[in-house]
Amino acid sequence: MKLSRITTATICFLLAFSSFGCAQNGTLQKKYGADASYFIALNSLRENNSSQAIHNLKAAAKNGSPLIARRAMEKLTEVGSMQERTASCRKLYKAYPDEESLLLYVKELYRQKEFYSIMAKTDSINCKESSNELVYYRLLSMLKKNDSRLKNELRVWLSERTYSSWHNKFYTEFVKIENPESNSLAKFRWLVYNRDYLAAIDLINPVLETKTNRKPVIFSDTGKALLYGTKDFQAAATFMDSLCKTCPENCRFYCNFYAGRFYEKNGDDEKAIDRYSAAMEQAYTDGLYDNALWYILNASLKYTPQESYDFLERLIDNIKDKEYYNDFFDTLSVRLISTQKWELYKKTADLIWNKASPDSCSKFAYVTARLIQSGYIKNSTPAEVSEYFRKSLSSGSDLYYKILSMEKLELDEKEIERELYSIGNRKDISVDAEKERLLYAYADFGLAEYINDEYQKLKENISTECAKKIAQFLWQCGNTDSEYLLQSIRIASRRVYNSESNPDRELLALAFPQNYTTAIKETCERFGQEEYILYALIRSESFFNAKVTSHAGAVGLTQLMESTAGDIARKLKFSEYDLTDTDTNILFGAFYFEELTRRLDGSIILAAFSYNGGISRVRSWVKSAAMQFGSRKVPNDLFLEALPYAETREYGRKILSAAAMYAWLYYGVSPSVVASEILK
Repeated sequence: MKLSRITTATICFLLAFSSFGCAQNGTLQKKYGADASYFIALNSLRENNSSQAIHNLKAAAKNGSPLIARRAMEKLTEVGSMQERTASCRKLYKAYPDEESLLLYVKELYRQKEFYSIMAKTDSINCKESSNELVYYRLLSMLKKNDSRLKNELRVWLSERTYSSWHNKFYTEFVKIENPESNSLAKFRWLVYNRDYLAAIDLINPVLETKTNRKPVIFSDTGKALLYGTKDFQAAATFMDSLCKTCPENCRFYCNFYAGRFYEKNGDDEKAIDRYSAAMEQAYTDGLYDNALWYILNASLKYTPQESYDFLERLIDNIKDKEYYNDFFDTLSVRLISTQKWELYKKTADLIWNKASPDSCSKFAYVTARLIQSGYIKNSTPAEVSEYFRKSLSSGSDLYYKILSMEKLELDEKEIERELYSIGNRKDISVDAEKERLLYAYADFGLAEYINDEYQKLKENISTECAKKIAQFLWQCGNTDSEYLLQSIRIASRRVYNSESNPDRELLALAFPQNYTTAIKETCERFGQEEYILYALIRSESFFNAKVTSHAGAVGLTQLMESTAGDIARKLKFSEYDLTDTDTNILFGAFYFEELTRRLDGSIILAAFSYNGGISRVRSWVKSAAMQFGSRKVPNDLFLEALPYAETREYGRKILSAAAMYAWLYYGVSPSVVASEILK
């Protein structure tokens, strides 16, 4: 049965009241003092009691602590009559004269069509730096009132900023009022944003002929339009080269970068790498530098494996953001395996140690150990194998390689526990008690709908302990609304891997929760399936969000396509079914996974690959891997590393990691046992 929003909110309040112990420690009003008025007001708004809400919001705005007083003033701008909302906006901006409060004021003025007032209030903002939403309201007001300043400010906004949804929204209004042909810059950027690249190409020259338009983002859009709108890559490369000779210095990065893209598309990798190198030298941010360097390394993969290694050896010390290159190293790993360059794989693992991201280092160390262990790399000792497994275990936050390394090193239970409690990357967090108090209060007062958005704003100043408490509350609310469950898992999962302290069992359980327990238990008993496998499947597919439908049309907890579900229904003798029903979805998904496992000779990992990529593909990949490794039976952990699809490789890692965590947290089964079971 689906509960109404009011019912869900009421249940969340009752859960909060019991979970956080306020009944035993006195009333919520006593705990939060004057701040309680704000949260009482939010509950009044739920009940459509606006007069009582306004009374309490005013009390909180006057007497509350600074952050909560501000939130109360912000909420007052949304309630009451038009005059009351305007007065509240005025007071808010006077108390907090920043862009955030100005935007609320401007939006209220816009609702009242006070366009001249908006222009006056926003005279001091900078179109190059202020929020795009605020600039949008200013320029739209100018457009509606035919203000003479519009032309110049619009040009700045269009030529200096990355195009956003607010630019796109403005263009719709612009077309209604003016002839769009009169502003080629506005139309060009709109066309590129909406991927009408062929039409955008026709406007490149008219746009660039105007000197004031020759800005970095315009040259970036020029390259993008040509990249996706033409097939004459040689001509495009020549054009970008010619622009590079005349463009402003701060635009040369994009001219060289896109020239490189076109030369690469045209098969001239030498010129492509030359242009990427020039772009690196002209990069004015670390992000642009890494972008150009990534393309050099990626282009080098077209050379022999040894030549690719030589490029990497020369350039690896230039990497800025190590995480940016994870996909490159993943592709490099597959290529070295597919070309049987076992010794070079080991050499690469040594080269990138502490220079690539910890996760990439962990992968290369583990695979190197397994290649030695499986006899593909010769002249190595057992001690060296152990050293590589230890390296893999110590580096990165990737659970998959940690769990597999634990199994190969035959760690005892105490060592396994210590390793699982040390996953993730530690970081410094400057905790703000006032911000934490706000989040705690939302939970105490049962206001689940406010928590996630607020947490995303404040998370850099929120301790793991506070994050854990609100995740726990959202998990409880998830029993009536799966969206809250999704929020809970995301908050907890990110804290597991990025926090100021090691995760504890409670946080890990929130990141790997048990929900829909009755349906899962009954289904697993019916099919003889381990519960932790089905939990892992559901978590990997949907994060327990029963409402989700993928872009491809996969539905619900186990993400089944209608065509697959129809076939399952016939086999289970269902004349009617509803994939949005959680029990049905779980039953069908478990049956399908079990059927795949049976058809693949009991291999759980091959069933996982098939669930994601299709059984026919997996069987084809098994044959290809046998040729690559020169063996009829390739170990499944090495087979995973040879899969041609990154999505399927990552899916297999997720299933194994999640299953191992569920088995350890709830069933007393060692992750090493689960890893061995899944990979056998």
